[in-house]
Amino acid sequence: MLPNIEQPMAREQGIRVISMMYNLIGRHDLAMSYVEQLINEKPSVSAVCAAHQLRSTALYSSGRSEEFNSKSAEGLNYCSEQNELLWANLIVALQARSLIDQKKYEEAVALLTSRYQYAAESRYERLLHEFNGPLAQAYYGMGQITEAKKHALIVHGAIKQETLDLPKVEALALLYQIAKTEKNYQQALEYHEQYMAAFTAYMDDKSAQQMAYHTAHSEILAQNQKISLLDKDNRLLQLEQEALKHQAAFNRLMIAALVALVLGLAFLAYRSFIARQRFKALAEYDDLTAISNRYHFSASAKEALALCEKGQLPAALIVFDLDHFKQINDQYGHAAGDWALRQTVDTCRNFMRNNDVFGRIGGEEFSILLPGCQSDKAHLLADICRDAICSIDTAASGYEFKLSASFGVTSAEISGYHLTKLIEDADTAMYQAKQLGRNRVHFFQG
Repeated sequence: MLPNIEQPMAREQGIRVISMMYNLIGRHDLAMSYVEQLINEKPSVSAVCAAHQLRSTALYSSGRSEEFNSKSAEGLNYCSEQNELLWANLIVALQARSLIDQKKYEEAVALLTSRYQYAAESRYERLLHEFNGPLAQAYYGMGQITEAKKHALIVHGAIKQETLDLPKVEALALLYQIAKTEKNYQQALEYHEQYMAAFTAYMDDKSAQQMAYHTAHSEILAQNQKISLLDKDNRLLQLEQEALKHQAAFNRLMIAALVALVLGLAFLAYRSFIARQRFKALAEYDDLTAISNRYHFSASAKEALALCEKGQLPAALIVFDLDHFKQINDQYGHAAGDWALRQTVDTCRNFMRNNDVFGRIGGEEFSILLPGCQSDKAHLLADICRDAICSIDTAASGYEFKLSASFGVTSAEISGYHLTKLIEDADTAMYQAKQLGRNRVHFFQG
């Protein structure tokens, strides 16, 4: 609708909302393009300051630190000069987050406290959260636990509302860490449970936003295609009417040519679609077992580990392979070996959660990343899978043989959040399990 809107204030508001939406769903490049469009239309002072804040958000969220530093300073100076203090202070909150990311905690505290009085007097909840949340993190980084706790509790006091934003989730995580440091384990458990619920709700909300955008985008594309096809159909009808005035033979020939063209285009489009789907499946999934191949597993696992590390969540990794698998191939043939691999995957899948990442990383070697899972639960899952593999009835393969697997388990607490190190340590534990007699689970001891 935007090209058809001429009223300046309506255009300002519309472009601001579009840019804000793209920031929310992580399309910061598109958000930036609409920010530039808004500024170029020479809108009101308030709209220009909103554009500066939206641009600073896009640059910070996309990790363009150098450009963020210069553009956010430019926006802060402009909004301060124009007495648009709300937008100016939202930019200040982003600058403070950037300083905290660089571990410049004292600078972040100095920046936020210099403008804290305005934020408090504004009584604008979002601005208060954007100040108190980073203040709590900065004080915690400086080791000033009392101040950190005070500001985190201010954010925590507003959590009764249904909407959860990032500062509220971060405040709960920080309160959990502080309570644990103070050895107030009952309070730490309560904060951790609240944090997990808030983090899950926040991530679900983010996923819902992205899903809503992609659904709407797909519907718009489909609608445009329908309109385009209808326009073409109307044109064809006009041509048919004109052709009928001259000669029926020419009309039949034209219709036959058009039908052939449509069928040809449809056939080419169908083949292109099938080819794209097939190439995508070949690139990401193992053809035999239908789970992630090594490349796709690595990409998905790294993304999940990054979220766990940012949210200070536990994570665990399981690596296992089938015992004496080469003997199965040699004695009963590769068809029986392929059957054993598929049955192993189908059996283990029954015990996994939706967010677990399962992949085939070698011939008969598999890996499972368990985000948010403690080491004892990962060890239990590995033992359940091991027992289930031993219970597989191989008669359906046409042969009777014994299946078993050796498992190695490690956790981010021991091996860190880097996938390569996790796999290396879990692999070491798996080979120790084999040396101890196979068909067992061994936890990496460091």
